[in-house]
Amino acid sequence: MKSEKTSSSLRVVSFCRNCEKHLAYTDAYCNSCGAKIIKNRLTLKNLLEDFNDRFLNIDAGFPKTFIALFTKPEDVIGGYIEGVRKKYLSAFGYFALSLTVAGIYVFILREYFMDTFLSSFELAEGQTELEHAAIRDFAVKLNESQALLSVLSIPLLALISRIVFWNYNKYNYLEHVVIYLYAFSHVNLVFYLLLVLTIWSPDLYASLSIFGLAGYIIYLCYVLKRLYQLSAKSLIFKTLLFGVVGSLFFVIISIVAGIVLVKLGMFDELMESAKSMEAANAK
Repeated sequence: MKSEKTSSSLRVVSFCRNCEKHLAYTDAYCNSCGAKIIKNRLTLKNLLEDFNDRFLNIDAGFPKTFIALFTKPEDVIGGYIEGVRKKYLSAFGYFALSLTVAGIYVFILREYFMDTFLSSFELAEGQTELEHAAIRDFAVKLNESQALLSVLSIPLLALISRIVFWNYNKYNYLEHVVIYLYAFSHVNLVFYLLLVLTIWSPDLYASLSIFGLAGYIIYLCYVLKRLYQLSAKSLIFKTLLFGVVGSLFFVIISIVAGIVLVKLGMFDELMESAKSMEAANAK
């Protein structure tokens, strides 16, 4: 029978809550699964301490990982692939942190700066109010779904990368997924932090959004160069090859998506909706 003693500030159990193996009273970690034994009851203090241990800890947390992904990404990414787990934040931990920052950005944009954001879309010559509104709505939805699009693109980019580096056996497909988890998480963190800081200025915000894609490409080239120790010539060749293979995948995916939309009747619904809105606008 599993026993548990509880006081106002201390909780002692004789079994691991993760794997349910027996524990000695003095155990700090489970001998079976390695999980840390939490003896304190949940308070604001230890909740903040746990957050600090996971993300802000100087020894193996966010600051060290963030800086190292700029200065020596091969140490962070290559180390994780080779089995290092304590030195830096894990690929999925860093990825989760980047999604959190992206969520904060979307919340701030939607709640406080949406009117400023929409006012930057001026009515173009010959453009109807209906078309202008549709473009604005699309831009807002695209902006809010950027993080999700990044997530969905990681497995595809890893596949393209594995094809491009077919003559290198250093990393398999899943290890390429880890490379892009780290790289995209890092660029997203920087990108969304800068967006939050410049969201008050439509001009700065627009400029940063335009150069965001270039930032992704430059950083990915930098990471792959360090991981594979590529020469400048090899890097240029692999980058061009990546663009060619990526374009082929984009065409194939676009064709498949178009066929699916046609089969589902989505285009018909869009056309009917547009005609109805035009008729209403004419009245």
